[in-house]
Amino acid sequence: MKLTKWSPFVDISEEYPILPAWITLLNLQPHFFSPCILHSIGSLFGRLLRIDNATVAGSRLFVARVLVEIDITKCYPDKV
Repeated sequence: MKLTKWSPFVDISEEYPILPAWITLLNLQPHFFSPCILHSIGSLFGRLLRIDNATVAGSRLFVARVLVEIDITKCYPDKV
């Protein structure tokens, strides 16, 4: 199975470097769970698509997950 960003003009024979990826942010303090802050952190990697439901609800302490569109041809920071 191949994931690609959809558009009406997508060519399935072509490889696209932009893919959705879940990024896990470990050991966050509670005040970093704000959607504004998570959006800022996620934008370091690409366009923020979604924040995990458990992260929004605050049911999982010290771990946040965000879904981001990333370009797999670029290098990204190991730590934030």
